[in-house]
Amino acid sequence: MALAIIVLLVFASPAATAKDRRLTIFYTAEVHGAIEPCGCTSDPLGDIARYADVVRQARSEAKKHGGAVMLVDAGSLLYPEGGIAAKERPADDLRATFLATELSRLGLAGAALGETDLTGGAELVSPRRLASNLAAAAVVEPASVRIVGGVKVGLLGVSDAALGDALKVKGEDPVKAARRDSERLRREGAEVVIVLAAVDKAVARRVARDAGADLVVLGRQVQAGSPRAERVERAFLLAPANELQRVGRIDLVLRSGAAGAPAALIDAGGPEAQALRREEINGALRQLDTDLAKWSGAAGADPTFVAGKRRERDELAAERERLTTAWAPPAAGSYFTNRLIPLRRTLPRDASMVAAIKRLDARIASVNLKNAAPPPPPEPGRPFYVGASRCGGCHKAAVAFWNKTVHASAWETLVKGGKQADYKCVSCHVTGYGQVGGATLGHAKGLTDVQCETCHGPASKHVAEKGLEDPISVHRETPETTCLACHNEHHSDTFAYQAYLRDILGAGHGEAARRKLGDGPGGRTLRTAAIARAKQAGAQQSETRKAPLP
Repeated sequence: MALAIIVLLVFASPAATAKDRRLTIFYTAEVHGAIEPCGCTSDPLGDIARYADVVRQARSEAKKHGGAVMLVDAGSLLYPEGGIAAKERPADDLRATFLATELSRLGLAGAALGETDLTGGAELVSPRRLASNLAAAAVVEPASVRIVGGVKVGLLGVSDAALGDALKVKGEDPVKAARRDSERLRREGAEVVIVLAAVDKAVARRVARDAGADLVVLGRQVQAGSPRAERVERAFLLAPANELQRVGRIDLVLRSGAAGAPAALIDAGGPEAQALRREEINGALRQLDTDLAKWSGAAGADPTFVAGKRRERDELAAERERLTTAWAPPAAGSYFTNRLIPLRRTLPRDASMVAAIKRLDARIASVNLKNAAPPPPPEPGRPFYVGASRCGGCHKAAVAFWNKTVHASAWETLVKGGKQADYKCVSCHVTGYGQVGGATLGHAKGLTDVQCETCHGPASKHVAEKGLEDPISVHRETPETTCLACHNEHHSDTFAYQAYLRDILGAGHGEAARRKLGDGPGGRTLRTAAIARAKQAGAQQSETRKAPLP
């Protein structure tokens, strides 16, 4: 499904004139300290290195055609949601500093202040933030007019007024503050006013309705973002996805005669908006066809109602036909197109950013290993972890089978990615993480990979008594809840309990249980199919990048 796809805007257009001024605006929100996505899902989205390459390519196109590029962020850039464990704080501080530094180098023109930006304390907030309703705070810079590529952009931000308590200032109503600064920026010559709104959506809508802005970027609870700009009075509300999964891109065209005038912008849609609407219409037509077929043979169906639904179908079909023509910009007036760009692993990565991430990984590893604590020591009478090498004496066939599974190479994937000392990754790639006699970061000798005891429990007593203990101290079957500790939607999006069991049971290791499962797809089959779909979507995305807007 090629809906939110990258289309590089080539500024040579049949409708363009030398007087057109063009500006590309990339917008993000709720990055939450995410440098890269977890690579374990079938279609991992995110990665600042891919974002950097997208920006680089857009900037290259802009130089060719007289345009410019700017970046904005609507808040909660620096730290994860939900608090940080003390052991993870040093690494998260490093990530926060890295993001602030690297996005500034990419051309970040302004950022709002979100709640999680203050996790490390006001002294670690960087860069300074736009928060018109917290203007007295030391971390806040004033709203101002920026001239970018000849376009006068008024840029301001608003935050949750409750953040004033943490900053020891009085928080003002965000709508009132946004309206005041928006009017001032207009007087100072702003042709386009952008509000970075690190507030709830209902408040952001009020800002869009009452502040006199043109574009409002939502910065709170954005989740997967919105592929469409939502019109609220004269303004448009925009929402990217969190954690850099989908970054927003506005391509703005100001035409002669619009300079200095507060005329509302036109949402010109664009090729992606057309594709999105066609897909919506196709779904609506399928449902109407099903309903009409049912109603036509039903006794007592209201003919007036059915006739109305047939007209509705005809109107939708006519609209779909109109949308098959190539997109073209409006004949008159200033306008914009909006899209969300999914940062898939099929996209290229900026080489300098990749090198910077590797240096960051090394620094994170150093600080984590320096502070890493060993696991709780074994306790008398309580089973502890001994490692798969102790299982092989009695279960050679089972261990041989395990060696052929992906569980046996779990640690290797971390080493290849340079994440073997990253708290966000290690726990699912070792055995007995954080448990008595188990593994922890920096203390996993003999317990790397997802070994036998991950599924069957600590086996020291079982090994010591050669399997003759009564009752048995390990469990033969593994409940789904054990798997879900790691195989969840964040790290294993194709997980299905029975399908994945088919991959880890077989000759010498639960052969009877494998027969009982019967035929059906295995986990590798599900994952392979999902990866193929992701590659297809990525190929469509890459192909579309070659096709410029008219």
